Amino acid sequence: MRIDFHGHNAEVTQRLRDHAEPRLQALARHFQQVQSVKIVVKGQRSWRTVEITVDADGLLVRAQERSDDELEAFDRALDAIERQLARFRERVRDSHRRPKEVSSAPEASPTVASSEEATVRILRTKTVALKPMTAEEAIMQMDLLGHDFFLYLDAETDKVAVVYRREEGGYGVLLGE
Repeated sequence: MRIDFHGHNAEVTQRLRDHAEPRLQALARHFQQVQSVKIVVKGQRSWRTVEITVDADGLLVRAQERSDDELEAFDRALDAIERQLARFRERVRDSHRRPKEVSSAPEASPTVASSEEATVRILRTKTVALKPMTAEEAIMQMDLLGHDFFLYLDAETDKVAVVYRREEGGYGVLLGE
C-alpha cells in the first residue's frame, strides 16, 4: 500500500507520519483492496484540515476533518473512512444476497437551452479515470464520496454516463450517445 503525505500552507510533521502510518497499515489489513492512501494537511490560521483519500481497487473514499490539532483531525477523518468502507462492504454483501432487479432508465426528452450570453469562469478542471460499472455501483461510489453526481463508464453499453441525486429523492441517470 502506498501512503502519500502532502501539505498545503502547512508542514506535514514527522509526528503526524508516525501517528498515521500504523493506523493506515491496520486499515489495509481490514480492507485488503486498499491500494493507496493520500493525506493532505491544510493550514488555515490556527486550524488544521486533514483530508484522507483512499483508493480501494478503483473505489475512492474520501473524508475531511478540521481541528486545531492535526492528530485529532486525522483520527476523526480516519474514523469516517472506516465507517464508509464498512458501509460499502455491508452494501456489497447485501446486494449479493438479494436477487438482481432489472431496471431501465426512461428516455430523456431533448430540451433546448437558452442562449443567454454570460461570462463563464471555470474554476477547476478534473480528469477522472472512467471505470466500467453498473448504475448501482456508481450510486454506491457517489454516496461514499459524498457527491451529488458521479461520472462513470456504463458496463452494459460501454458509454459514458452520469448518475445524480434528484432533489425530490431518488437518483437519475444521464446516458451519453
